[in-house]
Amino acid sequence: MAVMKKEIKYFMQTRDVDIKDHIKPAPILDIFQDIAGVHADEIGVGYQDFKRKNLAWVVLYQKIEIVKTPPYLENVIVASWPKPKGRLDFEREYLMSTLDGTPLIKGISLWVVMDLNTRSLVRADKINYNGEYYDKYLYKEKQNRKLGLDISKIKREFTYEVSLDDLDHNGHMNNAKYLTVLYNHSLLYRQHKEVKQFEISYYKEAKWQDVLKIGSYQIGNREAFLGFISNELCFECLIGEEK
Repeated sequence: MAVMKKEIKYFMQTRDVDIKDHIKPAPILDIFQDIAGVHADEIGVGYQDFKRKNLAWVVLYQKIEIVKTPPYLENVIVASWPKPKGRLDFEREYLMSTLDGTPLIKGISLWVVMDLNTRSLVRADKINYNGEYYDKYLYKEKQNRKLGLDISKIKREFTYEVSLDDLDHNGHMNNAKYLTVLYNHSLLYRQHKEVKQFEISYYKEAKWQDVLKIGSYQIGNREAFLGFISNELCFECLIGEEK
């Protein structure tokens, strides 16, 4: 069997960067999401395969670390591979590198599979990959998706109404779109700081015209964000400044 690792060449474009040519958070998730989707198709667990079975991938958590700023208007190599399955969850790793192999961005995501008929989770041993696991991992320890942020510490608040442009083919707000919203309200990004890390946990799907009530506060050199829909936790996110 082939090793389950996918690599593609990606050209860093104007839409990917800010006014200082630093890569923005949402494009990182978009790039990694795209390679994950392509790779899932290749190993037999892609969107069309799942659609026929009335199943869907649901992302619960993502962590991104920017090791070095990707070069603007140049090609980079993007790679992704799944880690061994848990009981219900699936972890997938990502790495963006220069053409000569210098690491630029690394990340990990945590997913589950939902049965759309019953809205229940599918055990991981019921989902079969076509291939052998890649034997190198960026994150040896299993990720704890719950960030444990404190609603009582919120200092700033704003609202956001989910637009049509935010929706993906599952009919809810795409995971990367949350980072676009936070990018436009983050004090760190507004000050054009080079953010080196962010992690986000998803709890409740947001649909068209849902109103997100989002609060934030500082934790040292990081910003904490909590988002709610009708007082129910939708997501929590930590964005970290360069040390």
